[in-house]
Amino acid sequence: MPHFPVPCIAGTVFPQLELFAIEAEHATLVHDWISDDKARPWLDLGSGRQEISRRDLYLMLTGPRTWARLFRLPGSGVPLGLVCLNDVTNAMGAADVWGVRGSYDMPAPPNTSVAAFLLALANGFIDCERQVIGSWVVDGNALSVGMHRLLGMTETGRQRQRHPMGARRLDRLLFDMTRAEFAARFPDVPGQSGRTLRGEAADA
Repeated sequence: MPHFPVPCIAGTVFPQLELFAIEAEHATLVHDWISDDKARPWLDLGSGRQEISRRDLYLMLTGPRTWARLFRLPGSGVPLGLVCLNDVTNAMGAADVWGVRGSYDMPAPPNTSVAAFLLALANGFIDCERQVIGSWVVDGNALSVGMHRLLGMTETGRQRQRHPMGARRLDRLLFDMTRAEFAARFPDVPGQSGRTLRGEAADA
């Protein structure tokens, strides 16, 4: 386990993370995260589902339309959470980003979840060739709203009473970021291929 502080992602103050693919051995761990009461009420796993079997979750996360990775600190074998891009085969060049912080028992530097989302955005724009990536946050989830704003994502609107939370219905706040906006803000953040948008611009 590395000592803090860990290195930062290039051109940022966010901690460097390792992303790695989900294997069958991770299925129970990830399902436990998704099913936990701290995460489940804030999620929509498709068609309004907030509960999903372990098998269906694994198939969803490893299917061709989803780019999903676990993240951990460099030098650690312990996954800290999950970050995903949905609809990466969308013919119009769009995708949606979401994630779940799994293990809160493991110490981690500040902004670890922000870093995971940032690396997912980099992979979406660079390796998956997306032109715009969106997200939504349940109104009242201040930590998640703050994370999206810290990344420079633009709040574009709200879906009123879109999300049930027990007996209440809350709004969803909509965010997105374009490839050009990411390139201006994070030109040196690499995708998993190692390529950056600054490098691609120089080669053009």
